[in-house]
Amino acid sequence: MIGVRVLLVSTVALVLLGAPASVAAAAGPAPSEACVPGTVWEDPASGVKYLCVYDEVYGGPRWVLMSDGQRGTSGMPYRSSVDGCLQLAVGMSAVSGGGADAVARSYRWPCTSGYRVGQPAGELRSRVILQRYGTSGWATCRDTGYLYNTAAAFGWVASVDMGTAADCGSGSYRAIGYGAFYQSGGWRGGGYTTPVAWLP
Repeated sequence: MIGVRVLLVSTVALVLLGAPASVAAAAGPAPSEACVPGTVWEDPASGVKYLCVYDEVYGGPRWVLMSDGQRGTSGMPYRSSVDGCLQLAVGMSAVSGGGADAVARSYRWPCTSGYRVGQPAGELRSRVILQRYGTSGWATCRDTGYLYNTAAAFGWVASVDMGTAADCGSGSYRAIGYGAFYQSGGWRGGGYTTPVAWLP
């Protein structure tokens, strides 16, 4: 595991050193689900905004992507009665230069509000990739690489911010987010892609 972390750190350093000064990649704990419905949380790195809502089916409050000027998708790409579940939300802001994040959360079965599971440091990861559509199809503009939790956490966010202008030029963009938690000797997770948005 140490070799993987060293490789990850060097990959992130290369991404940050090779990117323009306006680009920021960040990782940190996800907002707490012990939220008050109606509360808005803005990812400080990407500018993507979430709203806390009460979900009767889920059995408590949860965060949903705000629709104004943003694109996103969420769900549980991994569900297992043995290993638990991964809830993943991927959001992209179409305001200014744009930004994106991937929020990964781990749960015990049956994967509802009261069944959050804290993962030890290094056992929860998230990644977000921003792609731009060009003449030869989709091409990666920014990629955070996998960012691992640095302390025990049940949720982890990977974010990228392009500042006031899209780093790869104006055009059609999408975000691809991945998340996983380590359980039973392997990584359990999946990914989602946002709908396309035009960035100036």
